Amino acid sequence: MANFRIQWRLGFMALAFVAFSAATSAHAAGPQFFITWKASGSYAPSGFSGKVLPTYGSQITASLELISGGVPLDLSGQKIFWYVNETLIGGGLGAQSITFPPIGQAPTSMTLKVELPSYRGATLIKTILIPMVPPQVVLVAPYPGGQFSANPVTLTAIPYFFNVTSSASLSYRWTVNGQSSANAENPQIAQVALPNGTAAGTSFPISVTISNAKDSTQAVATQNLVYQPSL
Repeated sequence: MANFRIQWRLGFMALAFVAFSAATSAHAAGPQFFITWKASGSYAPSGFSGKVLPTYGSQITASLELISGGVPLDLSGQKIFWYVNETLIGGGLGAQSITFPPIGQAPTSMTLKVELPSYRGATLIKTILIPMVPPQVVLVAPYPGGQFSANPVTLTAIPYFFNVTSSASLSYRWTVNGQSSANAENPQIAQVALPNGTAAGTSFPISVTISNAKDSTQAVATQNLVYQPSL
């Protein structure tokens, strides 16, 4: 009987310790801190499923949430301050979101920090990195290994992260073998017709430069294609 009582007391103490530990861990963990952001004024083609990254002239909107027990907490009475690279950019009571331009020269990463200096007697701080990128261009040339037998050859230039709302606002300059090539009907596409008697193994270096007249930014892509009639 005495042995049963000892085992019962030990079991009760173990359960109590587990409950105390769980409560202590939950208290120590505190609420979950989430920062989300999105860039506007940075072009990406329709169907792009990746993250649109900020670029020259764009804007970033960041927001925060504190989640406890799966429920967002009311922060309307909390002081919230936002910093980029340790420089205060804004804040105030309930300032759960902020909009700001990219800081620095691309390519770079900005450190975004949000601070709640008096949340239940403690200071909460969260930092994330936000990349800033220059405009880019992807040259689509569907020729495996850079070899082709088709005539004419068709290539497409796809711009990313320019400070425009439409690719039609950009200018496209193509060169083939160092010579200018233009497509007035669709400047994003270049068609290269091979001269009669083109020998197998002939290389065709192709380049496209996309420019944004609004801010003088540009991006360049090159591709070297080799003619192989026996493909």
